[in-house]
Amino acid sequence: MSQDQIFLDTNLTQCNTNENSLKKRIGLIATGLVGGSLVALYAIAGPFVAPALRKICLPFVPATTAQVENVFKVLQQRSGTLVDIGSGDGRIVIAAAKHGFRAAGFELNPWLVWYSRYKAWKEGVHPTTSFHISDLWKVSFAQYSNVVIFGVPQMVNAYLLTFKLCI
Repeated sequence: MSQDQIFLDTNLTQCNTNENSLKKRIGLIATGLVGGSLVALYAIAGPFVAPALRKICLPFVPATTAQVENVFKVLQQRSGTLVDIGSGDGRIVIAAAKHGFRAAGFELNPWLVWYSRYKAWKEGVHPTTSFHISDLWKVSFAQYSNVVIFGVPQMVNAYLLTFKLCI
């Protein structure tokens, strides 16, 4: 073998090694991106899907404007503190603060609680509102004079039974 052939063989081997190294890096980057995307998707979607997997399904369904107005027709002559059980995006709590109530919302989904806090701050009612990430079945609502609850019939019936036992 001549010296030129040995030199070419050495260069060819180094090129193949560089190509393999580049392919490995691209593979690792692609794996990292896909894995990171899946983790992010789970972190965002998990709190919205998890309530559907509970014994009593508790999906997030935003209250309509008409429903919010109906709540305040019922509460027209009332005052004091108000709690919204399963407050979702905070519509009722924020509206209650605007009607003069000191209002709190309890929600299982942390994304919705953070969004509610932001909305309350944006609308200027954050001093008279509070939002809590909590399992609704593990909180005492005895300190509130008004209780608002929207939900599936099974949840409402279970809560009514709980309130009757507390009275």
